[in-house]
Amino acid sequence: NSAFTLPSGLLKAKYTFGENRDQSLTFSATKTTSSERDAPYDTFTTTTDMFGNVDRDTTSRTAALTYNFNPADNNLLDLDVQLSYADQQIDQTYISGSSSLEGTPAGAGLLPLTNADHRYQTTKLSVKNTSLFDTNAVSHELRTGLELIRKERLNASSAYGGVDNRVAVYAVDDMRIGNAWTITPALRYETSEITGSTAPNDGVYDNDALMGGLSLRYAFDTGFAVFGSAAYTESLPIIDDLNNATLMARSEKAKTYELGASYDGIDLFRSGDSFAIKANLYKTELYDITSFTSGGSHLKSVDTEGFELEASYAMESGLYLDMNANITDGTQTASDDTVSDWENTAADSLRFTVGKKFGEELDLSWEVVANAWTDVSGTETPGFGIHNLRATYIPQQGVLKDTQIRVGLENVFDRDYTPHLSTRSAPGRNLKLTLSRTF
Repeated sequence: NSAFTLPSGLLKAKYTFGENRDQSLTFSATKTTSSERDAPYDTFTTTTDMFGNVDRDTTSRTAALTYNFNPADNNLLDLDVQLSYADQQIDQTYISGSSSLEGTPAGAGLLPLTNADHRYQTTKLSVKNTSLFDTNAVSHELRTGLELIRKERLNASSAYGGVDNRVAVYAVDDMRIGNAWTITPALRYETSEITGSTAPNDGVYDNDALMGGLSLRYAFDTGFAVFGSAAYTESLPIIDDLNNATLMARSEKAKTYELGASYDGIDLFRSGDSFAIKANLYKTELYDITSFTSGGSHLKSVDTEGFELEASYAMESGLYLDMNANITDGTQTASDDTVSDWENTAADSLRFTVGKKFGEELDLSWEVVANAWTDVSGTETPGFGIHNLRATYIPQQGVLKDTQIRVGLENVFDRDYTPHLSTRSAPGRNLKLTLSRTF
């Protein structure tokens, strides 16, 4: 089951006009296709293998028209108005033998749902503006916006159709005080009106929410910086919940906290080198849950916390190193207050790259991608490490000037492994050739 074709395309055109060419119209149209094989039908992985897995093919078509007005003599105005339309078709086929209900009376009623196809059509009008101004010692970059969204879903055997109309307004202000402080408050207000198209789920449900957050960053003259943030968000009911009147009147809520430090400097170990590192602790509390279930009931809460580390080093000779690591843990609380491992906990991961650039023409790199051994509620997934090689060549003269030629060899040693939360082995050795031209 490894054969597939994924035709995708993009057409984009831009027309610039006005005084000093400060206005533009941009049109874009895209078509993308994706294939997921042996993917859980329940994409939230909250029902273990009850519904089993499916082969899922998704086709998305999007068209957008954007108007921009950014006069050079007015820092208060950088306006974007965009009208877009998206049409998404999702086709699914059940994988025989992947559900624990197969062959049971319950399975006879539930498993046909996994073959259901879905279609979503979304029309969106967004207006946003960026203003630059100063108030005494504070420099502001204020981003404000308005969104009007209409989403329609057609009826399917496992999903009720309906229309979701939303209006949202938001403001985000990056406030800088000298070269040290950056303070960013953010606020968003959103309303929704969902109308079902099929009885008995053909009612009208209205909801709204006010959410926001605050981030702080202080930079020292030495290249060090510390930062932190706190945010409160709400996810308003969606069309998928039309069959549950309780969920249609309740939003899912989350609180997120981050605390970290970074360093960015040059000429640290030798002349011409650069080094950057950033560490981040995060914690998220999800509650009033509407999207995740366990044992037939919605979870009461999900708590996740973790540590992220990013580092990079580059020398004047072209040698460079990049590293990204993430360590995470999570717990879920059921409706009866039973606490267990969060079923969607990601595996601890590490990605390390060493490479060398030869001027602007050639870039050679070797990458290691590793996941740690994982145990979630007694279900163990072995760890793995795979190696990838990549070469990027950009001729600097001749007929191929500005043409990028990239060759990548993934999973060089053809390692047989199964990623965490998957049931099929990952792809084996894979060779990719990419050609691109800028003109």
